[in-house]
Amino acid sequence: MKRFIPYYSHLKQVRWPFIGGIFFGICFGISSGFGIPFMLKKVLPALFPDTGEGVTPLVLLSGEEASWMPAIIVPEQYVLIVALFLLPITFSIRGISQFLNAYLLNYAGLRVLESIRADIFAHLQFLHLDYFRKHKSGDLISRVSNDTTVVKGVIVEATNDILIQPFTLIGAMGYLVWETLQHPEVLHFLACLLVVPLCILPIRYVGKKTLRKSQAMLGQAGELNAILTESLQSPRDIRAYNLEQREISRFRQQVRKFFKLQLKVVKYDKMLSPIIEVVAALGISFAIYQIHGSGLDQESVIALIGALYFAYTPIKKLGGLNNRIRQGESALNRIEEVLYSPIEVASPAIPVPIPAGRGDVAFENVTFGYDPENPILKDINIGIRTGEIVALVGATGAGKSTFINLIPRFYDVTSGRITLNGIDLRKASLADLRNHIALVSQQPILFNDTIYNNILLGRPEASRAEVEEAARRAYAFEFVTGLPEGWDTIVGERGDRLSGGQRQRIAIARAFLRNAPILILDEATSALDTESEAQVQGALEELTRGKTTFIIAHRFSTIRNATKILVLDQGSIIATGTHAELYQGSPVYKNLYDLQTVGAG
Repeated sequence: MKRFIPYYSHLKQVRWPFIGGIFFGICFGISSGFGIPFMLKKVLPALFPDTGEGVTPLVLLSGEEASWMPAIIVPEQYVLIVALFLLPITFSIRGISQFLNAYLLNYAGLRVLESIRADIFAHLQFLHLDYFRKHKSGDLISRVSNDTTVVKGVIVEATNDILIQPFTLIGAMGYLVWETLQHPEVLHFLACLLVVPLCILPIRYVGKKTLRKSQAMLGQAGELNAILTESLQSPRDIRAYNLEQREISRFRQQVRKFFKLQLKVVKYDKMLSPIIEVVAALGISFAIYQIHGSGLDQESVIALIGALYFAYTPIKKLGGLNNRIRQGESALNRIEEVLYSPIEVASPAIPVPIPAGRGDVAFENVTFGYDPENPILKDINIGIRTGEIVALVGATGAGKSTFINLIPRFYDVTSGRITLNGIDLRKASLADLRNHIALVSQQPILFNDTIYNNILLGRPEASRAEVEEAARRAYAFEFVTGLPEGWDTIVGERGDRLSGGQRQRIAIARAFLRNAPILILDEATSALDTESEAQVQGALEELTRGKTTFIIAHRFSTIRNATKILVLDQGSIIATGTHAELYQGSPVYKNLYDLQTVGAG
């Protein structure tokens, strides 16, 4: 349990419901361990005596049993009434305590689960983009949803058992001790508890097996989630290539593997209870043998066996609890891989504000590689002044997207530095830096919200008039107002309810609304048809006016207005200039341009 201690801080916000749940759990444990054997010993024999002559006086407590208390004896004529009240009172206390224990702990547990999930999700928002390249999204979903549920079970439910089951044991042991003080021969019943240490060996063995199998099962759950996520995100391609049966077969194989691992966890989890029950039965049998012929009456023996049963039940549950903790440790390992992943790109403790109103960008001796041993960009030196439109061209893998990704600090340079208005990007806060940048991606992501709210993300404090104006400038206003639900149209997951061109224009409207001094266009018109491209190209010319603009160009028709073109090859800038200058002076640029022009013709 030591590994879970830091996570108990999540209980602070629900400490009173949690404490209340524990209190009622203790009441349940005592009423079970002591109350039920007491009823077996005192109440039922008085109602059904062996003589067959009706009820007898009910002796709840005699002077011999506790000399420090007066005897409590219920006269014969009131025994039935007292018994009828004692039975429902005892079981009501037990039932109500059980309900309140379960309800309050579930309340606390769900709040803890909410808090842990929020912490993991928040940490994911700041992790390096490279982290998401290395981890499957389905596996990360599994860690946030499934693994956190397992950890919550340990923090709340297992903690409940750790605190409650000992009180059930104490209640049962208290009754055994109480009987021993009256009848010394009952000491044999206490002696039979010496078999308890024998339970430790199977608990340890099963716990080790459970830890390994749980780790494998949770990993397989992540694989299963990854396949499911991948399939749900690619329905069009699956159907286009007749991959339905392949996906079904692949999913079934993973489900079968998951089933086998689940079954192994169940096997080790459930085998512990019968093992402990067999050990307990041996102990009880030994106790019955020892007490045989001692002269104890039948009701005393039944009550003692009941108390002994309630003494072994907590041991059985605590043994099962060991398995739950092992499963929790497996889940915690996977969660901590996320929580303890370093935030490689972060704001400095004391950020330097970026001067507003300009967009001067400079790369100074910049080298970068996802693997430092294999740099993608090498010794880049370039200065871009406010208002320049810079296009990046080059073959696939030349480093164009990497160049762009360094400007908003999606990654940090391996060496050298990048400045914005003279400030090293690493000295500014991420929020301040990114407020200076508007981005339109090749495949814009829209959230499953209204069109209006998706545009408003560009500047959340903007007025409705400003949002509508941004849509007009992006040539999106007419199609939006023509939809049945207009601005309140839900775009669907990833914007799938809109066409590619419509999604692109919503993203461009978002950039218009942001009105940042730096604009990044990652092939922003690639999803548009010829007519739409002509319209949006005019809008982009207006959008880029006065702004420092970076364009990743795969189609040379989109960079005709660029004031500076950077030709990248194998991570280096091999030529800089206008189209006319590069066509005459750069063989690489001329070859790229001619290939595309000839292909287009």
